[in-house]
Parts: sequence; structure tokens; C-alpha cells
Amino acid sequence: MTQLRQLRAVYAGGVLAWTLSLLLSSVWGEGSARQTVVLLVLLAAFLVLLLWSTWCLWEATARRTAAGTATVAAAAASAPAERS
Repeated sequence: MTQLRQLRAVYAGGVLAWTLSLLLSSVWGEGSARQTVVLLVLLAAFLVLLLWSTWCLWEATARRTAAGTATVAAAAASAPAERS
């Protein structure tokens, strides 16, 4: 799970870097059309990877929570009833 969080941080950093590069290229107006297309493709790729890693982390957290809840419920069901 830690590796997935680190991977998501790398993708988020890539999205930030490519966004800044694209903005600076647009503001300064020194970038060619080819450079703009390459930056847009890189930004789109990192956005897709960021969304994928976020979804995987979401699913892993949900499975982990469900497994923990099921374990606690099973332990409670198998425990003998306490008498007051």
C-alpha cells in the first residue's frame, strides 16, 4: 500500500511538472506546435496514470477495510455469549 501511495505521489508530481511546462510554454510563446502536442500527451498520460493509481489505492483501502470488518464480525460471532 505504501508503494502505491509513493507511485501516486510520483504521478501527481508529473502532472504538476507537465502542467507548469505547458503553461510556461504557452505564456512565453516560445514553444512550437510539436512541443505543445508533446506536453499535452505527457500531461494526459500522467493524468491517466494518476487516476489509475488513485482508483487502485481506493480499491485496496476498501478491500482492506472490508476484510478487517469481516474478521471482527467473525470473531464476535464465534465468541461465546457473555452472561450478565
